[in-house]
Amino acid sequence: MDPEPTKEELIRHIARMNAEMLDLQDKLLRAKDQSDWTDDAMKARTRVLNERVKELDCIYQAIQLSRNPDLRPEQRIGRIVDLLPRAFQHSALACARAEIDGKEYRTHLFRASPASLKETVRVKDSPRGFVEACYLKDCPKADEGPFLREERMLLRVIAECLGVVCETEGPR
Repeated sequence: MDPEPTKEELIRHIARMNAEMLDLQDKLLRAKDQSDWTDDAMKARTRVLNERVKELDCIYQAIQLSRNPDLRPEQRIGRIVDLLPRAFQHSALACARAEIDGKEYRTHLFRASPASLKETVRVKDSPRGFVEACYLKDCPKADEGPFLREERMLLRVIAECLGVVCETEGPR
């Protein structure tokens, strides 16, 4: 028969088990922290990717509209301008307008705002107007005021698209 452990042996055994348990708890906390960090990183990356998808969708639709033979050039321009707000990060607060050859095309709720991005619409290297996106309320700081660098690039592409519409058969 095994002799009964002494009180000291039991205390040492319990102390070892406590140390092992504390070590396992520490490992679990580190794994949870890593998991939380990974989860947060995935959510942040998903937000970024969703923004790029909105921008690409806007560009795709703008190209489709610019080529639509069933629409007059003024209709194409107006519909392209209407696409812009939902492509921006804070789409619920965004509005847009274009002014080309003295004619203005604006989204329903457009108001001029200090928080705006503007790009020149050119036809054969000659300026014919501009396209502008604004935020109607304060938004968190980003690359250019409240706007992302990618939103600037989006506006440049849309300005080029509007230039193509004007070049092919647009208003004068």
